[in-house]
Amino acid sequence: MLRLRTELKVRKNEVKSFPLIANKQQGANEFNWNHVLGYFIKYCFRNELAKGNVDEFTYACKLAFEAKLDVPEFWRQIEEMYFRNEELFTISPELLLFKASNAKTKSPDSRMGRFFLNLLQDFYLKEKPQTKLNFIEKEIVTTFNSYVVKGTQSGTITEESNEEPFLPFITKQFAIDLAFLNTKPKYFLNSLIDFLRLYAFLYTTQLSINLGTWRLGEPSAKKCYFIMDHERASEERTWVKDFGYKQLNRNFDKVFPYLAMAESLQESESTKLPLWKVAEHLRLDETRLTDLNAYIVSFAEDRGLAIDETEPKNSLDALEKLLELSRRQFGKAETRHDVNVKYKKDIEAEICGHFIQNRGRAGRVLVFNQDYIMLLTNLAIGNGREQLRFHELVLEFEARGVFFDKQSQRVLVDFYERIGNVQRMSDSGDAVYVRKTV
Repeated sequence: MLRLRTELKVRKNEVKSFPLIANKQQGANEFNWNHVLGYFIKYCFRNELAKGNVDEFTYACKLAFEAKLDVPEFWRQIEEMYFRNEELFTISPELLLFKASNAKTKSPDSRMGRFFLNLLQDFYLKEKPQTKLNFIEKEIVTTFNSYVVKGTQSGTITEESNEEPFLPFITKQFAIDLAFLNTKPKYFLNSLIDFLRLYAFLYTTQLSINLGTWRLGEPSAKKCYFIMDHERASEERTWVKDFGYKQLNRNFDKVFPYLAMAESLQESESTKLPLWKVAEHLRLDETRLTDLNAYIVSFAEDRGLAIDETEPKNSLDALEKLLELSRRQFGKAETRHDVNVKYKKDIEAEICGHFIQNRGRAGRVLVFNQDYIMLLTNLAIGNGREQLRFHELVLEFEARGVFFDKQSQRVLVDFYERIGNVQRMSDSGDAVYVRKTV
């Protein structure tokens, strides 16, 4: 339910509903993905450390092993094997909780963790991954279990999502793909950072493209075209050129202004609604039109922006005018221009950088390298299936916001054939099957 502020007054520009990027000092958006892992594990299993840090945990393991070993000195070998390097974190995903124990609670990493909590919504992994452990690893996990408080969103874990999803289709796919990864514990551990980077990027791209369609209701996967990183790009490829990087670049400057305006309309303590849902509520309730029109005037005066004197006749038109003003306050001639420029640069550098390449005359393009293609392929095939027909695989990609033109699709098939996970029944594209690699 929309909780429109009782008093609509001009406030500073602030965006909490997209916590990936903070419009703050230098370095505010530089993420340590090892710390992000810890926050994510906390939220996706709804567990948290009840006590201690990794050093105290190591000492507890030492006591446990020395009590059971005939030769207590063997602990030194165990310590060297698991506790003097990163091997400890390859035993089970839950041990990654220690990755967040040394992170600052208001760091960029905690904000990234919060983003994934909002992406998860009420979903979490109820079952532990079934990891095959040797007797040493079993003892380590047993000791670890005494360090963990288990709960749900209504139990020991008090943090909950404070916003409804802007992109329900991404939230749905994220839950499906995470559940699949949980069935492959070693793959989970090996690919988790790439998985999180991928979804932070997919969410950002689809958010940017869908912001301008807020009048149309719940968002859907919009065309966003990629090529493979070893593939040639050319200006003649219209889809790649017009609906790839250039499309994102055109829309990045909407993110901060539009989200800031949407938040300024809502009570600060309420669960935040996405812009398109704010619009739906306003369309069904015209009782605040007078307040919205007054807010238009006061906002324009505060920001020194010219407006025409014609008042909008309905709430959606009033919202559109407010969004236009919010964007105009960051225009090239305005004092706030550099604020949004930095915000856009940080989105591109910190969230999208792994997926953008400069291709000379063709300009910047969106790319996937082979590792991300294989991760995306395994996620798309997912649980209960060993292979998919190629055109079905393409549809799964598109459901996640990843599009390839016909030329890139041919390059993809060649790539799959080269690594040996294709079964070709005939020369027809419908008869090409792609297998998982896990």
